[in-house]
Amino acid sequence: MEKSEVCSGEDNLITVRAHSPDGNDAYLHSTIGSGVGTRVPLRVWLEADGTHEQPRVTVFGKDNVSASVPVPAYRVKDCEPERLVDVYSRRVPNTEEDFEFLVRIIELPRRDERSRKPFVPVKFTWTFDDAPPVVTSAPTVTRTLSPGGPGPAAMYRQHLVRVEAIDTTGRKASGRSSVQLLDPTFENFDKKGIVTVLALGTPRFPTEGEDGRVQQTFRLFHRWKGAVRLERVTALRARRPEPHAPPLPEEASETSLGVETLPEGRGVDVSVSFDVKAEPDLGMVTYVLEGRTEDGYPARGTFSLMRPPARPTRDNSVPVTDPLLLAKVKRARELLGQPYVTDEDLWRLEREGRFQDLKVQRDTP
Repeated sequence: MEKSEVCSGEDNLITVRAHSPDGNDAYLHSTIGSGVGTRVPLRVWLEADGTHEQPRVTVFGKDNVSASVPVPAYRVKDCEPERLVDVYSRRVPNTEEDFEFLVRIIELPRRDERSRKPFVPVKFTWTFDDAPPVVTSAPTVTRTLSPGGPGPAAMYRQHLVRVEAIDTTGRKASGRSSVQLLDPTFENFDKKGIVTVLALGTPRFPTEGEDGRVQQTFRLFHRWKGAVRLERVTALRARRPEPHAPPLPEEASETSLGVETLPEGRGVDVSVSFDVKAEPDLGMVTYVLEGRTEDGYPARGTFSLMRPPARPTRDNSVPVTDPLLLAKVKRARELLGQPYVTDEDLWRLEREGRFQDLKVQRDTP
């Protein structure tokens, strides 16, 4: 336990250390109260009668065999912090290792004072595990968190995120969050004996050029020691059926990506593309990779190049009539320098506070 006593609602960092009876700790993962991870900032609230719930720690091992014990008792005092700082996270769409973190500050009502100066942060300092801090002016930040990493192989990787918010007067408020990530490459080898080949696309979404070519670059890599030799690459071409027609079968053919070996570490970049003018009914090409490690294990992986949706036009789109939404779209286009924007762009800018000053008079009947 980080603290022997806290106020009601104040977090207390609980750290769990556990070992398996057979000495194989690669499968261990845990929950602490309502949080997941081996280090969880736990909050306990006093009830009206002065008691509080006793949270429990549950540790899971191989095949999810578990052991559970109560969190060691600590004192929860009849007081509350001025404000709560909550940290939320989500995986960025169409990525495997990029996460967006958002901080929300909740002011708690105080019985002993009627009014107080609002806390309006202008700077946020983010710390991820033991890495150097990152400073942002918006309450969001994007971070790459890999389920693989240094140290022995494990089914889960643990991360602790801390943020400190600072206002113009120098007042500070901090919050924390735990992140527990499943490593699918460990699970695939543990259950199937297969080394996983991973693919990360750049840009995150494929683009279609004026010439009708859809293209994207993928970084192919793995987390195994030594190189992986590609033995076969199969392209599965998925055609788009006519409206109300049954799905068409995929067309399989062997192909080449121009690389034969995926070295240990960062891997290699490959570019793939297809021509929608030459194949107007083609919706997606999936590449199936088959290979073998230097020490004889099979290696497998897949990635797909998808046809982007049609660009918005007057003919295929519904006009935006809400004045506030229209103002947000115009602001987003200016900020991003793009001819059109997506819902994802609007949500991100909204979280960054880029629309707070927009005041649009809606027509009323």
